[in-house]
Amino acid sequence: MTDQASKPAANDSEINIKGQTVNNIQANTVTVQFGRTGDIEAHDVLLSLAGAEQITADSAELRLAAAQSVQADQINIRQGVVMQGRAESLSMTQAGLVFAEAKQAQLTASSVGAVLAGDQVTLDQSFARAVITRGDVTMDQSLNGIVIGRDVTTGQNTGTVFLLAGRINGNVNSIFSPAASAAFGAAFALVLALVLWLRRRFA
Repeated sequence: MTDQASKPAANDSEINIKGQTVNNIQANTVTVQFGRTGDIEAHDVLLSLAGAEQITADSAELRLAAAQSVQADQINIRQGVVMQGRAESLSMTQAGLVFAEAKQAQLTASSVGAVLAGDQVTLDQSFARAVITRGDVTMDQSLNGIVIGRDVTTGQNTGTVFLLAGRINGNVNSIFSPAASAAFGAAFALVLALVLWLRRRFA
C-alpha cells in the first residue's frame, strides 16, 4: 500500500521518495520513484515513474514521469509528459509537452503544442503545432504546423503548414505560399502575444 505524508517534507540536503505520496518538498536534491508529490523546490530533481504538480529547480529530469509545470534552468524529459515547461535549455526524447518557453529546445521523437524560444530549436522526428523563435530552427523528418524563425534548415521528409523565415536551407513542403504564410504568421504572433499578456496579467 502506498504511504501518504500529509505534511511537507523537511528542507534536508537530499530527499528520496519511493512508493509514497507527499504534499510538498523542499531540498537540495529530490528523487521521486513510484510516487507522487505536490510542489517541489530543489536544486536537482529526478522523477522516475512518478508524478508531480509544480517543479522549480536548477535541473529537472523526468523519466517515464509526468508534471503539471516545470521551471528550471535545464529540463530533460525522457518518455514523460509535461503540461507547461519553462527553461534555459529544454531536451525531450519520446516525450510530450503542451506549452514551452525556452532559450534553446531540442526535440527527438517528441510532440509539443507550442514552443516559444529565444535561440535554437531542433526537431528530429518530432511534431509541433507551433514553433516561434528569434533564432534558428533545424527540422529533420518532422511535421509542424506553424514555424517562424530567423533561419530554417530542413532535412528529409519535413513539412509545415505555415513557414515564415529569413532564410530557408533545404527543401520543405509548405501548404501555403510565402506571402500567405507571412500574413498568417503576423496575425498568429499578434494573437499569441495577446494571450500571453493576458495570462501573465491575470495569473
